[in-house]
Amino acid sequence: MQRAEHDQWKASEVARLLALVETERRYYQDIFSVLPVAVALVDAEWRLVAVNREFRRRFGLMQVDFTRMRLPDLMPAPELEAAMTGVLKGGAPVELAVRLGTGESALGLRVSIQKMPGWQAGSEDELLLTIGDEAAAGGRKPAEVAAAEQAARERVERFWMEQAKRGALERLSARVSHVANNLLMIIGGYGEELMLGLAEGDERRGEVEEILKAAERLGALTRDLTMLTRSGAYEAVEFGLARWIKAMRDRLAEYRVECVEAEQGLVAKTSPLLLEQMVFEAARYMKPYLGEAGRLKLEAREHGADRVEIRLGLEGAEMDAPARERFFEPFAGEKVGTDPPVGLAGLMRSWERLQGSALLEGDTLVLECERAAAGGKAEALSTLLLVEDEVGIRGLVAKSLERQGYEVLQAGSPGGALALCAELAAPPDALITDLMVPGMSGGELARKMREQWPRMRVLFISGYTSDAEMNERIGSGTLPEHTRFLAKPFTTAQLAAEIKALLDIR
Repeated sequence: MQRAEHDQWKASEVARLLALVETERRYYQDIFSVLPVAVALVDAEWRLVAVNREFRRRFGLMQVDFTRMRLPDLMPAPELEAAMTGVLKGGAPVELAVRLGTGESALGLRVSIQKMPGWQAGSEDELLLTIGDEAAAGGRKPAEVAAAEQAARERVERFWMEQAKRGALERLSARVSHVANNLLMIIGGYGEELMLGLAEGDERRGEVEEILKAAERLGALTRDLTMLTRSGAYEAVEFGLARWIKAMRDRLAEYRVECVEAEQGLVAKTSPLLLEQMVFEAARYMKPYLGEAGRLKLEAREHGADRVEIRLGLEGAEMDAPARERFFEPFAGEKVGTDPPVGLAGLMRSWERLQGSALLEGDTLVLECERAAAGGKAEALSTLLLVEDEVGIRGLVAKSLERQGYEVLQAGSPGGALALCAELAAPPDALITDLMVPGMSGGELARKMREQWPRMRVLFISGYTSDAEMNERIGSGTLPEHTRFLAKPFTTAQLAAEIKALLDIR
């Protein structure tokens, strides 16, 4: 076709040119599709843009919509993600060996990575991955390689089965919650109207009360259903897993959990409160299967340069197949009170929003989250000395702070606090004390501790103090350096914010 001037192009000529472009595109797509090696195109966020037939076969995606997947879902290998990041930034092609899984069932692959320009002008670069068997496959026989590939496919199949189940449950829950909330307004509203119209002593008041109680119970279940479709307001923070696991030891005692000491310097970046809830829900679900000799084991370990794993598994016992299938389903466990709790299902959206993943491997829950660099602020400034003579308040404050990843040393009096400090090799990172404590005031305790450690951070918590000078300083906002005040009563969220602000002081 002879090229015409731009202003002389006819519609038929444009159509012919586009047909040629389309034919060319389909030609290369057909070649891409039938290549005898697995090939995938991923974007800058590791989402699968296109895969060929062999890739689908290898990873069991024949009947799966892969466009919702990220490559790490199929190939969870930190070294692969690091290599892709390097190619995307540097541009030089890379070839590397990748092993999926551990032990004899590990799958060895050889992956070539090359940067490709985006299909459309101005679009971001993409990566072309060619995936084959690892050279010599570590000396394994073909049958072993086939078994490893099958294990990888089963992992993908479990992942997508859970995703499909969750999607269906979320859609159903949203619909049921919407209708139930409307009906509950009618039941509750008319029930209250009936109650107001009945005289004191009327025996029908008790019957209406039962109706309102039932409506309240159904309302609680509806709120649980809503949890399946919404993520909670959890904030990711950096905290040391060694101290977190140590703090969990006593809390999980009723579930017969063995807490394995974690490596010092292993720092997670997620919500410690959400992680605790995930572990508790899993332990609660697994407890009925412990039997006489079984126990649960909690451990944390690194998973590559930027991820950590928290594993909770059965030891000396096992769940049956139906229990494994229902593990992530809502209301699947035993009753707590009158109804079963929503379980892990109500926490999954929040966990995934913080870049976490969850998978059941046999009888072990594997929770994966982001890893922070060792020596971060929460790791370095994590020892707090709490002085409070009210046992209930001291326990509440300590529990709240431990959930945030801090190590909390407790004393019921200034004398006890000073005796405790005399045994410490290093000073606490902060003192939290009530102003009205027996023996000496909280202000005097702070002054005495600062004689030894002048830059000691101090948080006063109090509703009242008879110290006129302290009252004046609090009122005028002229507290000493590295000192803050939090008035009682306060919420645990306010306490967490004050501690963070105090430790941020330089």
